Amino acid sequence: MVFRVSIEKVTSRLKELENPVVVSHIDADGLTSGGIMFKTLQLMGKKPEMLSLRQLDQSTKDDVPWDRDLVFLDFGSGQIDWTENHVIIDHHQPIREAPYQFNAHYLGLDGSRDISASGLAYLVSKELIGHSELAGPAVVGAMGDRVTVPLSGFSRVPLETPWVKAMKGLKYFGRETRPISVMMKYASDPFIPGISGEPDQCYRFLRELEIDETTTYHKLNKGERTKFNDALIKYASRKGVPVHKMMGEYYVLPHMPEGTEMRDASEFSTLLNACGRHDKPEIGIGLVIGDNVYDDAKKLLRIHRRLLSKGMNELRVKGTEDTYKNFSLFIADTVKPTIVGIIAGIAISSRTVDHRKPIIALSRDEEGWKVSGRGTLELVDKGLNIGLAMREASEGFGEGGGHDVAAGAFVSDKDIDKFLKRLNVVFGRQLK
Repeated sequence: MVFRVSIEKVTSRLKELENPVVVSHIDADGLTSGGIMFKTLQLMGKKPEMLSLRQLDQSTKDDVPWDRDLVFLDFGSGQIDWTENHVIIDHHQPIREAPYQFNAHYLGLDGSRDISASGLAYLVSKELIGHSELAGPAVVGAMGDRVTVPLSGFSRVPLETPWVKAMKGLKYFGRETRPISVMMKYASDPFIPGISGEPDQCYRFLRELEIDETTTYHKLNKGERTKFNDALIKYASRKGVPVHKMMGEYYVLPHMPEGTEMRDASEFSTLLNACGRHDKPEIGIGLVIGDNVYDDAKKLLRIHRRLLSKGMNELRVKGTEDTYKNFSLFIADTVKPTIVGIIAGIAISSRTVDHRKPIIALSRDEEGWKVSGRGTLELVDKGLNIGLAMREASEGFGEGGGHDVAAGAFVSDKDIDKFLKRLNVVFGRQLK
């Protein structure tokens, strides 16, 4: 009943708007949710405009045309003093209710694991125009924000369409575009000793199975795929790998071109992140709504991968500081503020840093410090809530918030030490 009332208020309001401005975040979930809403409004006969922002705070407030009808996607609930009279479709932890706010937490859902902003946007879109090919971007956004797989509940609604196909197989990244030997080399979640990071061993493993090392996972026929899966799982089991984490459900967009990142939902999300994180969100929106911008996006993806590799190398060489008891601290020298959170996430998921406490990564920009926090679900189960911690620690001098397992803040130079001390106290209280 709460769901029906909430979605009806939002859809009724969207029908009333003449030529609204869609305002979204620049990550994969922000671009997919923004693109879904932009395209939906177009199909309704409206003439929306699009604005993508890397954050919604004092540094970007003047970029927003507040005198227009606005539709916020993937943020807005944490900035309710500004946004409360506009449409908000968000899955981040809200501050309070608002008339046209469709937020996962008020639906009894966990915004970190149950549904993404793109999933919520698709539910609204479906109410307005019915099922559509926008189901694909809904799942792509979920993969970008690491919604729990297999998708469940409302997050499975896009799977009711022909635009998304759920598959069973290895969950490792690169099934569509990476040669299978490269997919094996970069297998990290879970890590496979003797395979991960060992290209010669990957080639040897594939030769023994008589599988072409240059083919991709998706191009294996059914027999080859079964043989490969069984052999890799048997090998990993002998090495003590938790093999139940290797296999599972993943998602393919069958109408997208074979051999491109756009066909696999996880790879598509990385492609979109490359667009948004490197100052070209309009290319990401173009991908979502079907514009011919793939070649431009690929160029950004190459830049994205190079900078991520450089950033991870900096973290490994420089290491983290143990100044604070309750988190590891990485102060980046060269990592862009837009990707420092991705570096932190890779570091803690790959156990490059101590996974027994959250990591806080800092990167300086012209306004001060971009702060990104990442944890693990195991830490969340013990009480960690980075979003609430960021909000509390930045109160009075900064902007902070997000999810329990991942969140961020923007803090000035003069306040950063105070912020980190507060954060340490809050984490200590949460994880006592």
